[in-house]
Amino acid sequence: MIGKRALYVAALTCLASPASSQPSRDAELRTFVQERFAEDRADHPNTRYASGWADLNGDGRPEALVYLMSSNYCGSGGCTLFIYTPEQSSFSQHGSMGVTSLPVRALNTRTRGWRDLAVGVSGGGTPARTVLIQHGAITYPENPTVAPARTLRRTPPGQVVIAANDRGRPLF
Repeated sequence: MIGKRALYVAALTCLASPASSQPSRDAELRTFVQERFAEDRADHPNTRYASGWADLNGDGRPEALVYLMSSNYCGSGGCTLFIYTPEQSSFSQHGSMGVTSLPVRALNTRTRGWRDLAVGVSGGGTPARTVLIQHGAITYPENPTVAPARTLRRTPPGQVVIAANDRGRPLF
């Protein structure tokens, strides 16, 4: 039987280990996004972002979905959603979609090996709705308000990656 002192020493050892002192993937993503959009700091210091993770391409490593909120990335139709794949010690942009609204869902269905997405769209005098976004030959389409995006009558099975009520966190 292990004594209390041994458990305490073991716990301190775990806390001091290099693995636990490494930044989390959320912190790494925030640092990456801050660097990627550093030019916005001066003109758009109130930029906010919401993010979530989902393995979109089935490689066992989750992609980062980042929803930027500022006058530079939002308009009457919504804001811009960026998709980043992990790449060694950083991220690579796999695509972006303008005029999206929350929530963002990664669906259980796939197109060309990538999970389909469901995003909200609204504005421009059209009623708010949820659309199906399927992966194209290279990436996801940039505009979810036009074909090939299709309006969903009901929400298919999948996971909410960024919730509808997520107001984001300050980027800078």
